[in-house]
Amino acid sequence: MEIRKIQRTGGSTYIVSLPKQWADHVGLTSGMNVGITTRPDGSLLISPDISPPSPTKKQLDVTDRTGDVLVREIIASYIAGFNVIELVSKRITAEQKQTIRQIIHKLIGPEIVEETADRMIVQDMLNPGELSLRQSVRRMYLIASSMQTDAIHALASGDTDLAMDVSSRDDEVDRLYLLIEKQLRIMLRSGQVIDSQKDMTPDMSLDLSLAARPLEKIADHARKIALITISLKKQLPADVVGMFRGAGQSASELVENSVDSLFSSDIDKANNSIGMKMEMNKALHAIDKKLVTLDSRDALHLRIVSDSIDRIGDYGTNIAEIAINSTISKSV
Repeated sequence: MEIRKIQRTGGSTYIVSLPKQWADHVGLTSGMNVGITTRPDGSLLISPDISPPSPTKKQLDVTDRTGDVLVREIIASYIAGFNVIELVSKRITAEQKQTIRQIIHKLIGPEIVEETADRMIVQDMLNPGELSLRQSVRRMYLIASSMQTDAIHALASGDTDLAMDVSSRDDEVDRLYLLIEKQLRIMLRSGQVIDSQKDMTPDMSLDLSLAARPLEKIADHARKIALITISLKKQLPADVVGMFRGAGQSASELVENSVDSLFSSDIDKANNSIGMKMEMNKALHAIDKKLVTLDSRDALHLRIVSDSIDRIGDYGTNIAEIAINSTISKSV
């Protein structure tokens, strides 16, 4: 870090000189404009060019790329922050086009703006700065929480229609998670907080992004419970239903407390959430003992449900730990 003395000119204006080596490196000369951004921590970010950035473009050769391989490359280009993704090949097959359309539908912002036999152009229509990380993470939680509650209800009631609805909601959580990961990468690369809420700091952005991952996993496990419900052949015994309802409710309350502690910076509530996992473990242990008495096929499926509830509790405690770290970090 260079230390430079502040000078006053004109009686009321403070000035400080810019390092010549840096100015030469970024191509600044006398008379050019720079952008100055005030950051929440009180520091200033000086940008050499304040004109709107031209769309960043990524070209992908999709020759012989199909299925998950093609999907992974498109997602990687999206979260890397490219505004335009050009997919080219001597001939893009109907199967490839279908895969491309399906994955674009699962991303927030991108749209197919041009399509020919040998090229498809995908453009991101969304400005990440117009969105709030808080709102995205909160939305993730609300969907994942409703999935978890409905999955347990579907299991207890044998409602396969509700179970299928739970499974379909997982896509929305995945969409939000990928958007959050994209926002974080843009922030790290640019050094600027990309968020519609002006009080957002880099630390807060990181903490919210870290919390998004366990929320995405919670939704995955809710979907797994829903799929088990669809595969069950008969109604569960009333006492087993009651045990799963109780464990599911405990997991739901744990996650809710953890998310609340993150948004309210409440260390006591976060620690309380972690303590709740011990009580959950007792309920899950009782369920495992009960499953020994059931038909082996149903018992196998229900052990998967028990494991998923257990994992949901673990991910809830992960969020509580992030909340504690975030709250302490704010005091620095």
